[in-house]
Amino acid sequence: MMFPTRHPNPLLHNPSEILFSVLDHTEVGLVVLDATGRALYMNSSARNLLECPTGIIPPDLEQHLGALLDQLRRSPQAIERWQHEDAVLRVRARPLDQFTGHTVLEISVARSGSSRAIAEQLAAGLGLSITDARLLALLWRGMSNDEISQLLKVRVGTVKSRLFRLYQKLGVKRRPAAVLRAAEILQS
Repeated sequence: MMFPTRHPNPLLHNPSEILFSVLDHTEVGLVVLDATGRALYMNSSARNLLECPTGIIPPDLEQHLGALLDQLRRSPQAIERWQHEDAVLRVRARPLDQFTGHTVLEISVARSGSSRAIAEQLAAGLGLSITDARLLALLWRGMSNDEISQLLKVRVGTVKSRLFRLYQKLGVKRRPAAVLRAAEILQS
């Protein structure tokens, strides 16, 4: 009996292409900076969050970058919140390694605009009920399950079950993917 020969995936022969594919599709914005603060790499999530399709850090954020890199020189990591347009971004900086002087920025949304306007835009854009859209807006603002339960005056278990149903409606499995779905709507 002969088995058909399988043609190997060409990506498997080039590990760097696999790595860049994984990095580009991760749910957190990633930026790799050289020692001078110039962006060497920016994944698609970072380009969307920073609204820079060319991969160049916008001038209004460059001013924050110097202070962040100074802070990083004094400690193993630095975390700041940056105002960009109507969003507040959480930016975590850490050295890539001890040899190159490169820095990695992990970027996520802390909060954005008024919750009501965001919820209405999410409801319309994703076809969600206003209740589900409000819950997604709270995720977009970076709130934890405990913070959401305190705000809504419900148990944490209730928040978790509502989030599970929301993820199903959005076709995602985890919180960062849900936030990125919201980002697609809010930044269009």
